[in-house]
Amino acid sequence: MFSKKIPYTLESDNTSPLDLWYQERHNDEVSFGLHVKKVLHSSQSPFQRVDVFESTGFGRVLTLDGLMMCSDRDEFVYHEMISHVPLLVHPNPKRVLVIGGGDGGTLREVLRHDCVEEAVLCEIDGEVVEAARQFFPALAFGLNHPRAKVHIGDGVDFVKKSASAQFDIVIVDSTDPIGPGVGLFSGEFYKEVKRILTPGGIVMAQCESPWENKFDLAKVYGNLTEAFSSVYSMVGSIPSYPYGFWSWGFASDVQHPYNKIDLERAHAIEKASKYYNVDIHKSAFALPNFLRQKLHNVVKNA
Repeated sequence: MFSKKIPYTLESDNTSPLDLWYQERHNDEVSFGLHVKKVLHSSQSPFQRVDVFESTGFGRVLTLDGLMMCSDRDEFVYHEMISHVPLLVHPNPKRVLVIGGGDGGTLREVLRHDCVEEAVLCEIDGEVVEAARQFFPALAFGLNHPRAKVHIGDGVDFVKKSASAQFDIVIVDSTDPIGPGVGLFSGEFYKEVKRILTPGGIVMAQCESPWENKFDLAKVYGNLTEAFSSVYSMVGSIPSYPYGFWSWGFASDVQHPYNKIDLERAHAIEKASKYYNVDIHKSAFALPNFLRQKLHNVVKNA
């Protein structure tokens, strides 16, 4: 049913033609599987394959080129952490740019902060945005918000063409550093991102699983250090992502990731959050020793 060129299959276990399984193959040794109740959407956009299916254990699932993007069951972990950490550290975040994130989840969390006057989403693939609106209304809430602007286009070009010093926070909610997402991990891109930040601005970027060996994690974070003097690694548990353990990069020349959390705003956010709280915020920057070794002399907390 699916192309062999992408790293997953949707196939029967031969006990029933309706007994389907999604398998995301991480490498030659490890894969992740979900029982599929129903395929809801499958299309090939100009950039990638877009699939939505209903699973037994994780609810609705969005995959791009066969790679897990989000599921009903655990999407809140990723979206809350990538959004609230930088927003609650910045003293006055008024304008936020989200690059990628076409499912709308990050935008939804950003707009929970009343201090944000405008949130701009730049997503390269319009089919992802439309799939989110159709199949993930709880995620796509922010896409139609009056304080949001949705731009369909390449994030690298959008940043290059943007005026200097206009965003307080830039969140790079990208896919893996392959295909349409590869340019969003380069040092040159982060230098352009720094240019469009206001003084004291923050970049928050997804930085892959610490257990995954196909990406050089030190290089992923090292590209951030080409542009920013202070880079930290943050980690969290996301069951449906490769190895169930994920990392994000926090980068700024001025702000520290947890020394000055706006506690009044944070406690207000906590009331409706499923994962984020102030203790999680602080502890997410405590790295296990194996990750400290990988990122030694690359990030501040290693």
